Amino acid sequence: MTNQETNNPIRLEMEFRRQMRSGQMSRFVGTLPVYTVEPEIPDRFVRLLEELDRACAEQDDLEELGGRRAPTRN
Repeated sequence: MTNQETNNPIRLEMEFRRQMRSGQMSRFVGTLPVYTVEPEIPDRFVRLLEELDRACAEQDDLEELGGRRAPTRN
């Protein structure tokens, strides 16, 4: 495809569609690994989210009372 053709949006779209439908592209896509979405969150992340929720709730409670939370030591 030449520069003159890429400057024309209609020709560019046609070329893009042609290449996406090509056998070479189909073969390439067929070699890509399949990814799946895990239906559940691992327990470790559930615990972290619960801890975050508790910390946010504590912070909200303290702000309503006008106080500041003392720094914690780990």
